[in-house]
Amino acid sequence: MGDVQIMQEKDGKPWFFLTVDTQAFYNSNVLYASSVGNTFGAWQIITTPELGFSPRIQDDQYSMFFPKAGFRYQFYTYAQAEPPPSASSFATTGISANNFRVSNPYLSIGWAFSDELYLEFSGQANIYNGSGRDGGNFNNFLSEYPLAWQSTWFKSFAEIQSVSVTARTSYVLANPTNFERTDNNLTFAWVTNPTRELNTQIYASFRLAKYTGLNPTSESNPGSNLGYFNNQDRLDIQQTYGVSVSWSPLENLSLRAFASWTKSDSSCQVPETGDFEAYNAGTGINLLYRF
Repeated sequence: MGDVQIMQEKDGKPWFFLTVDTQAFYNSNVLYASSVGNTFGAWQIITTPELGFSPRIQDDQYSMFFPKAGFRYQFYTYAQAEPPPSASSFATTGISANNFRVSNPYLSIGWAFSDELYLEFSGQANIYNGSGRDGGNFNNFLSEYPLAWQSTWFKSFAEIQSVSVTARTSYVLANPTNFERTDNNLTFAWVTNPTRELNTQIYASFRLAKYTGLNPTSESNPGSNLGYFNNQDRLDIQQTYGVSVSWSPLENLSLRAFASWTKSDSSCQVPETGDFEAYNAGTGINLLYRF
């Protein structure tokens, strides 16, 4: 959803930044469900304040390295776009019972290997807390800890067009442990800049995820109520195609519109996030302040 990140020239000082991003979009399969009884569309609003530290090393000997650390806090809010099927648990509660929040501290080090190749190593935590998943109590239903390696090859053509290829590999530790996995992503993007303020992007992204964790029992993981389906030896293959348009009328403000379509195939018959198709379309706004 939204823009695919590509390699960009890093600015010098200031070293700190504060950003607030909000996007609102329609999701045709909000639960990423495979069964018709749980497939319905809804509006999603994702609001993300973020505070980060991204210094530019001045010493020429180490100026190709780009450390970064920060903290994001995301609010996922749902609004009904169409009535949930009668078989869905949300038919009585409404999709707003699916609202949740994510705490996301992160740390990374980037290396500009050349003008066209950028490498990055990162670690982060994604702590999911939601209401309505266990009868109304606010609880930590999922925690993930990805350790990732990423490389981006970037090539400009003329002055207004560029292409990039991004490969990302991560191992995700998780609680419940049946969500532990290796995640592999490959993204191709074509970017045009007709004017300084306008950016358009077309991308295709492919994901291969191999789940390695064992299925926990309710006694060994009492804090989560996601359901204890078995993910061991699960293999997911996903493909996503999207387009976005961004406009930056001011230095610290950008607006965007985007649309994407995703198809997922899984080797396991899980109720959600396995076999599904979904499309998204919406808009977003980003405010950035550096200091």
